[in-house]
Parts: sequence; C-alpha cells; structure tokens
Amino acid sequence: MCGSRIDNSRSAASVALRMLALAMVGWLAAGCESRSPAPSSTAVPHAEDGGRNDSVDKLAVATRHLRRGAAAAAFPLVQECLVANPHDPVALELAGDVNAAMNRPSQMMEMYQAAIAHSSPPSTALLDKAGQAWMRIGRPFEALAVLQTAVELYPNDRKIHTDLAGLLAALGLEQEAGVHLRWLIMRGFGGLNELVMVSDLTRPQNDKAISQYAAEHAPEDLRSQFPVAREEAYRGNWKSVVGTLEPIVEKYPDFAPAAAYYGRGLVELGDEAGAQRWVAHLPAGIENQPQYWLATAAMASRRREPEQAISAYWRAYQLDPNDGEVLGKLATVLAQAGYVDEAKAVVVEAGKIGQVIERVDQLRTNHNQSQRDAVRLAETLRSLGRLWEGASWLRVGASMPKDADPRLKDLYLAIREQLTARTPWQADESLLSASMDFAELPEFDWNANAAEPKLATSSPSGLADRMSPVRFVDEAAARNLNHICKVKPPAGGGEAGLWVYQTGAGGAATLDFDRDGWPDVYLTVVDGTPRQRDSAPNALFQNHFGQFRDVTAASGTGDVGFSQGLAVGDFNSDGFDDLYVANIGSNRLYQNNGDGTFADVTDSVGIDDVGWTSSVAMVDIDQDGVLDIFDVGYCAGDRVFTLPCEQDGVVVACLPKSFAAEPDQVWRGQADGTFVDNTKAWLGPHSIAHGLGIVAGFFDQNEGLDLYVANDMSGNHFWSTSIDKDKPFQLDEQAKMRGLAVDNRSLPQASMGIAVGDPDADGDTDFYLTHFEGEYNTYYEQIRPGMWADLTSQVKLAGPTNSMLAFGTAWLDADNDGVPELIVANGHLNDIRRQGQSYRMPMQLFRRQSDGTWISPDPASVGEYFQTARLGRSLITLDADRDGRVDTLVTHLFDPVSLLMNRSETDARAITFFLEGTSGHPSAIGARVTIEAERGERSQQLTTGSGYQAASQRCVSFGIAPGETVQQLRVRWPSGETQSYTIDPAQPLVGGAEYLLVEGDEHPFRYQSVEPSS
Repeated sequence: MCGSRIDNSRSAASVALRMLALAMVGWLAAGCESRSPAPSSTAVPHAEDGGRNDSVDKLAVATRHLRRGAAAAAFPLVQECLVANPHDPVALELAGDVNAAMNRPSQMMEMYQAAIAHSSPPSTALLDKAGQAWMRIGRPFEALAVLQTAVELYPNDRKIHTDLAGLLAALGLEQEAGVHLRWLIMRGFGGLNELVMVSDLTRPQNDKAISQYAAEHAPEDLRSQFPVAREEAYRGNWKSVVGTLEPIVEKYPDFAPAAAYYGRGLVELGDEAGAQRWVAHLPAGIENQPQYWLATAAMASRRREPEQAISAYWRAYQLDPNDGEVLGKLATVLAQAGYVDEAKAVVVEAGKIGQVIERVDQLRTNHNQSQRDAVRLAETLRSLGRLWEGASWLRVGASMPKDADPRLKDLYLAIREQLTARTPWQADESLLSASMDFAELPEFDWNANAAEPKLATSSPSGLADRMSPVRFVDEAAARNLNHICKVKPPAGGGEAGLWVYQTGAGGAATLDFDRDGWPDVYLTVVDGTPRQRDSAPNALFQNHFGQFRDVTAASGTGDVGFSQGLAVGDFNSDGFDDLYVANIGSNRLYQNNGDGTFADVTDSVGIDDVGWTSSVAMVDIDQDGVLDIFDVGYCAGDRVFTLPCEQDGVVVACLPKSFAAEPDQVWRGQADGTFVDNTKAWLGPHSIAHGLGIVAGFFDQNEGLDLYVANDMSGNHFWSTSIDKDKPFQLDEQAKMRGLAVDNRSLPQASMGIAVGDPDADGDTDFYLTHFEGEYNTYYEQIRPGMWADLTSQVKLAGPTNSMLAFGTAWLDADNDGVPELIVANGHLNDIRRQGQSYRMPMQLFRRQSDGTWISPDPASVGEYFQTARLGRSLITLDADRDGRVDTLVTHLFDPVSLLMNRSETDARAITFFLEGTSGHPSAIGARVTIEAERGERSQQLTTGSGYQAASQRCVSFGIAPGETVQQLRVRWPSGETQSYTIDPAQPLVGGAEYLLVEGDEHPFRYQSVEPSS
C-alpha cells in the first residue's frame, strides 16, 4: 500500500553514488587479485648520461616484464635501479607497480608515496595509482588525501573532481563533495548522477562496501566507521552515533566532521556534562560544520534561550541554505520566539526544498525518462534561485523519451539567459538572507547557565508522576467478533509476495446503526479482484450488550467490492448512521433504513467514483448543514494491477510513485439527499499525491472546517477553509506554510495513519503521523495558532519507531488520568527478513511523562497482544463494553481482528459526551467540549475520519477520578457559538456515564446503560 524509497529511502542518492564512485569501488576490487599497472608518463625511462643509460635499460626491461605479467622477473631489476638512485621517481613508481602486481600492499604503498614525494609535480596517473593503492589496503581517508592533493595540483581536471566527489560522498562527507559537484555542473560536466547527488547533500550517500572493506583490512583506522555514524544520525539514532564516534573523536581529535556529529549526539541525548566536555576540546574548523551549529541551537533551546537558538540555526543556514533540517528547525524556533512572519517564510522555503527531493525521487522512480518530471524539478529549482541546476536538469531532460513537455525549451532558454560566468550557484536575491537577518541576535554561550534544566513542554493538569498500570486483553473471540480481512493468497503461497493493492487492506469502522447505545463494528474483506465486485462480503457485527453477532446478511451491508477505507455519517439527517465504503473501483453508500437494514443508494444519489479510494471522510465541509464526502485517492491507472516488482530477487509491493496518483475527489451534499462532484470548484491548486489517511475538524483555530490528508512519499495536504460569504467557497492547500507537509528535515515521508488530539493539554490540536520503516513517525505540535512543528525528537518519539512500518494510530486515555496514551499498529508490506527487516511487527504503546517526553513501557506489562508480531493495519477506538474505559480494535492481514479490551488497573472512569448540532449538520464535527473539574480545565474536539481507513466512535471523553465531578460544561459549536450547560447539583456529571449534548438544550441528557437480562 505505501512504499519507501528503495535502499532505506535513498534510491536516487544511492544509484548516483554508485555510478559516480565507480572508480573507488574498482580500486577495492583490484585488491582482490594481482594485476600489472601500466606505468605512467613519469615512469617512461629516459637517458641522460652513461650511468643513467644502464638504469634506463633495466627499467625498460622491467617494464616489459611487468606488462607480460612477470612481476617476479621485474623486481630485481627495479631494486638494482633504486640502489643506484633511491630517489628516482620513475624507478619508485615502477617499484610500486611491481609490488602491486606481487600483492605486497605495504611495499606498494611505500614506493608510491616516495614517488610522489620526489616528483615535481607527480602526474595524475601516479596520484591515481597511489589513491588506488590506499584503497587496496583499506585506507580510504589516505586515498582521499591523495585526491585532494591532485585537485590542488590539477584544479581543472574533470576526472579528479568527479573521483573526489564520489569518494567524499562515499565516506559520509557529502557537504565537502558538494564543492566538486558544483564545480562540475557549473562547467557543463554535470550529468544525471552529479545532479541527483547535489540535489540534497543532507542525505547519506555512503558506500557500505568501502566502510566494510576498510574495517576488515585496516581496522586500526577508526575513521572508516564515520559513514556508519553519519547514516545513523540521519535516522535519528543518536545513541548509536555517540557510541560509534566516541573512539573516533578520541583518536582523531582534529577530524571536525566527526567531532560535530559527536557533539550533536550528546546534546540530542541530553548528556549536558558530556556536551560541556566536548565543547572544551573543539577542533579547528568546527564552525564550518553545520552539525556544530545544530548542536549549539539544540542546547540553546534546551536551556530556553530561543534567540540564541535562532542565531545558531542562522549560522547553519549560511553554511548550507538548502539544508531542509536547518530550515525546519529554524522555522520552529522562530515561531516559538514570536517571529511569526519570518517563521512562515522559512516554512515555505523548507517546503520548496522538500519538493526538490520529492521530484528527484519521482524522476528516479520513472527511470529518468520523464521530461515532465525534469521540467517540474527545474521549475522548483528556479524558484530557489538554483539556476545552474535547473538548466542542467533541462539539458539532461531534453533526451528523456517519455512525457514530452513543450515547456522545456522555453524554460531552458529563459534560465540560460540568466547564466553568466559571474552567476553564483544560488542567486543571492532568492536567499532568506535577502529579506531577513538575525546577525544581531546574541550567540549562545556554552559556558553560561550550564546548570539550567531542560526545556520542559507543557503538562496536562492533574498529571501524576506515578503512572497507573495500563493493560489490554484481546477479547475478540470471547465476544464473538470473529473476522479476518481475507486476502487472496500470493502465487507462491504463504504470506509473502503480496501486490501493492493487497498490502494495505483492513478497513474498520464503528457505528451505532440500531441506536441502542452500543457501538457496532463494520469490517472489510479484499480476497477478490480490484475494480470487480467478486470479494467475499464485508461484515457488520451488532454489539448486543458487549457481545457481537454477525448481521451482515440481514442488514444488507455485505459489500463485495475490493474495499479500503470506511466512513460513518448521517447523510440524510434522519438520525441514523449511514455507511460509506471506499473501494478500488466503485465506492458504495449504504443508507440506514432505521429498521436494522441498509439500502445501497450509490447510484440514485449520484456518486460514480470508480478509481482507487483509500480513505474517506463524511463531514459538512462547507458548513451548510448538509453532509459532504471527501474521497482520498491513491494510485491511478491499470499498471498498478499488472506491474510486478522485485527487490534483491524477492517479490515486493511496487512503490506507489511507480504509478500516477489518483486525484482526491469531493462530493458536495445537496438538500435533496443527492451528491455532485465539486472537486474542481472546491479544491484549490495543489499537487496530486498518493493519499492514504484523513482526519477532519476545526484544527487551525480559525473559522471553517479543515481536512488533513496523509500522503505516501509526497508532502501531506492540509486543506484549510474560511467562511467568507462574499467569495465562492474553496479549500486552500496550506500544508507547507503550516509546517505539516514534511518532517523537520524537509523530507516528504510515506505517511499513512493520523492520530489527532491534544496530548500536551494546551487547548489546541496536534497530530501524529505514521510512516514506512526507516522513517520515524512524526509528532506535529501546534506551536502557534495554525502553525505546527515536527517536535518528534524533542519528545523522544523518533528513535522507537525508526525500525517499524506503522499504519493505524490513535491517542486514548487508557487509565483515565487525563493524559492520553499513544498506540500504533505496525506491520511491513514485504517479507524481506533475510535483509534483517521484520515482516510481522508488534503493536506499540507510548506514555507521556511529566516533562513532555514519551516512554514505551514493557510490552509484557501492557498485555500479550503487545508481545505478538502481526501485520497490523487499521485501528479504531470505542468503548465496546461501555465501562468507561476506552477500548481499541485492530485489523490485520491473515490474522483475525483483535478487540483489545481496556483492563487497566484504575478506579477512574471516563465521562463520555455525544453531540448533536441544530444550527448546522447534526454530526457537529469540529465542536469543542470543555469541562472544569477538580483536576482543572480540559477540552477536546469532536473530529471525524480516523486516519488510515478507519472511523472511530464519534464522541469525546475525559477521565474522571473517583469522587470527582464536573463543575462546569460548555461547548463551542461549529457555528462559532459557545453554550454553557446547566448542571443539576442533585444529578452531578460523573465518570463512567454517557451524555448527549444537544445544541440549544439547557441540560445534558444522560444515557441509561441497560444491563442484559439473565
């Protein structure tokens, strides 16, 4: 269903590296067998006098022996010459060649180094052989020094720049490689591989073969492990970074890149004492390392000095204005410090950087053959002032055979007219420094306030430092909820080898279709054929006092399409929940007849979507009192059903970007119960993406409903609305400017599930998005009204999810202490365990601590389910037994659905509110409920769309301690009106009870929980 970039999300960079560093890898291969290097021009014998003639003759004979492969015969002749003239560069080079052929690496290296020392200057061929020799003995950093000497001696040699860029990148020194890549591109030598590499120098591009070879053949040189640490840093595994770099920094104190990453790792881990020791012994040149400034900024933020953090991020930006992580973090701290306009501008710039990365990946996915992709990429680069790259991409794109784009020639000529010998790599006027400057802000003083505590995030009222136990028990079978999301078995049998359209199935929804107060459940099946109606029926389970029974046939809800996501809503406002089923093919709308049966009214109401809809939401988008439908599109066309994909000989799900994206579609509800396609009228300009998850509510603290869509391998979409009666209604896509499109490295992720809530209890909406393995799940905190920031690392949620592939997710207050827990369903798409990656994965649960960070308790303490690996997919929350403790339902591929009943050891119970609007649509999505009780004021918003193919129980709930009562209750309705409810002292609102809040009614109405008869 979702897909990561090949090779740990780095397909483009990896392919480019292997092409560009081919010579480096070739040097390694040469070390495995004897060979006879051809002497360079320096080694051509020449006569000067009679004594010299004898040496010349011997060297000539030795050369002929070497070329015939008789190195042993050449050896004594060369030795004789060196005895006669030990500083003869010709004899020294030839001696190196002979020792290389005889597989005597130490002597080989000694001779080449001596030849270089006695040559004025050494030839490029000699330097090349010396570099190869260092590589043969596993010393790539010495080979790097040789190439750096070569480029100083021969600054206009294209091959040296190419080789040097390749080796620098292979050793994790991408920023240094950028100097030579830019040199090549600005002189017309930049081909596809150079362009891919320079497009994002923050991505690790190291070659593991070089590091492994060096570690085996020269383990004493610890620097060969720097690229490993570099990649771990990119993944956010700072503990591994520090562990790997500590001995390197100790042995090589002048290795500035390693020192910079080491220091940042210490800061990220919160080791302030270690960071103070580190900063006391910084090497020369450390201020030229962006990671040093990122470490400085992080420490300034930790000590609550935002202006010093801005100053440090600004220094990092000046070193690399295209570092997406720097931009993302700078935007965050600017917003926190009150520089809102500047923060918005930085966020937009970061969005452009993310778009460059996304479009390079798209082009690589299309096998570098799409002119249209090249033109789009060039347009983005032009907007960033990166004209040399833009022109080069168009030049390369002109020979691409597919998707001819008529704009290419004119765009190329327009950019080319702006290029002269004086044109900088990036136009000055396009840089943020052209419109803002933070040079006057104070710089961070590492030696001041060293004892200051960490930056603490807000904590919910009533949070106890001592957490009560949280526990869940899978009672699906015991409660007769027996269902498997059936999938057609792969061709080879077993579970591996699913096609992309099979990998993400398992939609789940809860609805009270019979209005008896007990949440019922609807679940999907996908064992048929996409776009056909030949699957086994989906299933509706009626909840009868906590026990379930299959009423599919009787209710008429057994849809047989290739089902995906589900939505619940009352489209005709008759008081009964209707059901909308998304399919790969025709989506279906089932109208609740109010008598326990449903009728398929899709055709009669005008819905005719036949593409691939992944997730859906039923919500009154334009706030006209009539329910609308938002279909999230995934892959378009037929190739997705016919194109097989493999990785390392294993059948895998194809990447979604191998196919065109299915556009999202919006259906506007009419007063007569029909729908019209309002997509073009309502959806403003945006990039079509592969969408997977959706939530809807009032998120940005402005009037008007918002929708947040999680996109796979592309920037997410945030559709913001504002009600203006003087203008036609439209949704504006604002994810980039809101900080919700990409992560804090400005990278688009493979987004799937969405949790929506207020975990920090500051009264606004935050999000948590799940992603592919190798991409940490992202926590977006709203740091200013309508502005979010990726604070995942700060709250310690990044590391625990890097190795997981996650789908459904939700926040729920399991122990009713007022602080929500976070749950995540995991499971891979591809069975590639022989590569060290898990296929089945356990579910995760995280708990928020008083300092705002999250921890994961021992899975054994949470329940057996959390210790068992499965292919988890959709996840919904509901109170299945109405005991005031929120439960969870999780679907899986191949395994039965799990109903995780909340058996947490707590006396606290939730007070639950259902809402009914009267001034707008009755669903009242976007209403915010606020209670005041002994533990303070708390609020929650009623939202819909539960992320990935899911529809959770539509209510809000608050944990209430024993003896605690609600003293005040108010609701801000979607209309904007705030209503306070009258609470009868004789009938206090208490935990464990459920209430209906009707807009305009004075008193809450308490539902009675009828116990089953014996």
